[in-house]
Amino acid sequence: MTSYSLRRFLLRRLLWPFIAILLLGMTVAYFFAVRAATHATDLGLLDDAVDLVEQVEVHQGKIELNLPPAATQMLIANNDDRETYAVWSSKDGLISGDPRLMTLEAPSLDEGQRFIDFRLKNEENRAVILRRVVKDETLFIAVAQTKHGRNRMSREIFISLLMPEILLILVAIIAIIFGIRRGLTPVERLRDVITSRSPNDLSHIEETSAPTELRPIIHGVNELLDKLSKALSDHRRFIADAAHQLRTPLAALSSQIEVNLEQPSTDTRSMLNQLLATTKRTSHLANQLLSLARLEHTDHAACGKVELPLHEVVREAAADLVSQAARKNIDINFDLQPCKVKGSPILLRELLANLFDNAVHYVPQGGHVSVGLQVEEMRCVLTIEDDGPGVPESELDKLGVPFYRPASSHPGGCGLGLAIVKEIARLHDAQVNFAIASLSGGLRVSLTIPEV
Repeated sequence: MTSYSLRRFLLRRLLWPFIAILLLGMTVAYFFAVRAATHATDLGLLDDAVDLVEQVEVHQGKIELNLPPAATQMLIANNDDRETYAVWSSKDGLISGDPRLMTLEAPSLDEGQRFIDFRLKNEENRAVILRRVVKDETLFIAVAQTKHGRNRMSREIFISLLMPEILLILVAIIAIIFGIRRGLTPVERLRDVITSRSPNDLSHIEETSAPTELRPIIHGVNELLDKLSKALSDHRRFIADAAHQLRTPLAALSSQIEVNLEQPSTDTRSMLNQLLATTKRTSHLANQLLSLARLEHTDHAACGKVELPLHEVVREAAADLVSQAARKNIDINFDLQPCKVKGSPILLRELLANLFDNAVHYVPQGGHVSVGLQVEEMRCVLTIEDDGPGVPESELDKLGVPFYRPASSHPGGCGLGLAIVKEIARLHDAQVNFAIASLSGGLRVSLTIPEV
């Protein structure tokens, strides 16, 4: 998985919107600058046009424009722009000024005035046209001006609007960078607390002084520390119990060998049988210890699950114990419904072998074992019930704890079989329940596993 910096991620998420806001602000500022400059230009043109209207006179029934030469010169030379004008009537035509302005679209009767953008001698111009009625005759007054001054005014207004906005954005960016750096300080502090800890220090990390956003993470870390603490405690207890369990048969084996060395037995066969029994018990204990340790460190994805018929697996596992059951004259009854599950064939056989071995081992001579498999609500339910000595109801919840053996159990066991059963069930999302057999008073084991 590609790693990334939270600081850079936050900066990107915050700075890009600011850049977009800056661009939008520039666009809006430019719009307002052009609008303000155009409005100022239009007011100037309108003032000039109104001044021209005031100079219009009617002499001997003819409309005339009496504009002094100085006024004409001032009108033409207006700052950096060139200004032209035209006065004409609908009856007499051009009265004074530039005839080219007569081609502009005149305002309607309702408008009274109209502002127009047009090109004149390859230059952009802005013009205002007034419509007036003098002596029952429609009179048009047009004043046009190049846009150099308006464009310069737009730039000046745009810059005056933009500079404070840019400064504000820069200050905001600096504040964001500083704020993110300060805001991530608790994360860095939490990192230092975790990395500076000893591997043996599994105490909780303080939550109350942390920011609200970090508390779920710290709470999750504390829960993990609790699980690690429990796992280490269970691991230490398992090692201690395993050492104790292994020490006993090894000590017995050593003692038997020492006794026979000091006082050689005349019955060599009996001595070898004792050594063989002790060796088998030690080997069985070691194998179960290794199996349990392996299962405890296996996850769901690593156990090689496939779709398989559970009823066939049950028959195969039970077939391995037929001879042992026959020696004790134990009657095994089967009531198996077809059922498919997803699981590991090897692990499920090991689970069933442990359950069958327990049942056959604890059932007395001539006893009975019932094996049933039913499908209930998309689940396969396997039950193994015997008429052995059973387990007191107060001790049922202890079954499956490593090295736990009920007081009524026979010698020879090591208390790991049901622990292995529970671990294999965990890997298959199955549940194992122990109960007292309803009729015989023996033990009833139920395995519930999802059907496919």
